[in-house]
Amino acid sequence: MVTLIAEPLTIDSFKEYGTIISPEEEISRLGSLEKSANHGTAIKLLQVSRVENGSSSGVPNWNLFRCFPQPHLNRAFTPGSTRGVLHKVEVLEKHPSSSQTFVPMGRNSAEVAYLIVVAKEIANKPDLSTVRAFTCLGGQAVTYGLGIWHAPMIVLGVQEHLDFAVLIYESLDPEYPERDCVEEHYGHAGIHITV
Repeated sequence: MVTLIAEPLTIDSFKEYGTIISPEEEISRLGSLEKSANHGTAIKLLQVSRVENGSSSGVPNWNLFRCFPQPHLNRAFTPGSTRGVLHKVEVLEKHPSSSQTFVPMGRNSAEVAYLIVVAKEIANKPDLSTVRAFTCLGGQAVTYGLGIWHAPMIVLGVQEHLDFAVLIYESLDPEYPERDCVEEHYGHAGIHITV
């Protein structure tokens, strides 16, 4: 059993597991990788999230996931709150041939909207000594790096559901997504996270 406390998602805290798209954080760090766009009515921030393809047969594909909060997570979460809720993760998965980007849709950008759990790999299994959990705002998208172990999406909050637009490289063969998804099950012991 692994026990940990979820921490707020930031570009620096997640860099060992992939990349994130965090507009407010990016705007506050403006530097050389930005330029004016839309005839001066926008700022374009370049190279904010890396998409990887480890398979020559995969093509970029957008999927849509409608995710629902589990009953114990169907409550308001406030950044910095000291009152936690325990959540157990019983499975981690990875996609050996593609990164995977989750873009939340329809939540307030400053609202704590979902939880992610990630781990690096050791001997083709999740390295539980590297497991971390992050609370994500409605305005933050996450890209799991190629082969990074992660929990299925975990929705937080009082909304009925949260939609995610998901970018992943897939074959047009209908069975390919299952072959590119490897799961590791932990049963009732699981990974215990305080959110």
